[in-house]
Amino acid sequence: MLPPPPIALAGSASAFVTPGHVAGPRFAPKVRRATVPPSMMFGGGAGKSFLRSVRSVRSRMPKVPGKNWGGAGMCGGGGDGGATNDATPAPEPEGDDENPLASLWKGYETFLDEQPLLAKALTSLVGFCIGDILAQKFIQKTDPFDWFRLFRLASFGFLIHGTTSHYFYGFLDRKIPGTDAKTVFTKVFIDQVMWNPIFGVMFFGYVAMLEAKGFAYVVDKVQNELLTQVFGSWKVWPLAHTINFRFIPSSQRVLYINTIQIGYNCFLSLISNREKEA
Repeated sequence: MLPPPPIALAGSASAFVTPGHVAGPRFAPKVRRATVPPSMMFGGGAGKSFLRSVRSVRSRMPKVPGKNWGGAGMCGGGGDGGATNDATPAPEPEGDDENPLASLWKGYETFLDEQPLLAKALTSLVGFCIGDILAQKFIQKTDPFDWFRLFRLASFGFLIHGTTSHYFYGFLDRKIPGTDAKTVFTKVFIDQVMWNPIFGVMFFGYVAMLEAKGFAYVVDKVQNELLTQVFGSWKVWPLAHTINFRFIPSSQRVLYINTIQIGYNCFLSLISNREKEA
């Protein structure tokens, strides 16, 4: 027996799936039922109502950190554009827990870079202030406290020591660069043998000018106190300047010197204010 033509088979298949129709012959082929999307299953209006109900339920879902209820897994993605559920949270801003001393040091370095002369002058002002305060309060125990004496020392540090140190040590570093042993020894020798006596004369002359004591006072101090100042310096500064010229950056020399010089300024304060011995 010959198989029925294709037209007959198509007719038999449509008759098989038509509601209320009696099943065709047994040999009629079975037709697989196609998968219908949800919107087609519920019809045009029913599908839209279903999607609206899904969005309504999604909007009432609790908010959980790191969880996105509007992702692709919520039947259609809606208005969130299929965002993933594992969204990386934005990093929280870090707190400003920097050490205050580190912040102060950075500010000082910036000040040195922008206004080196003023920074070194103010550094010397602070160093000479501390030296004289220590000398008056704890060594001589001056009562009452001599504020004009403090002004003399502080103004000398600001106007003379800080500025001349800026230019002098800058000159040495330009003319004699390097940190080898010969260079360091040469700088220490120039500082202690040549610059140290000049510095002493400037110190006594400035004090005499503020106290209106005249040139004779300067001569007297140079004759009686200058060698004391120079020899006292040689007990401290050769070693201190060896470290200075070997390890300290040029821009920070005045800060280093004033740190060491707080104790030495006590000595300067004492010899500049003691009366002439008989």
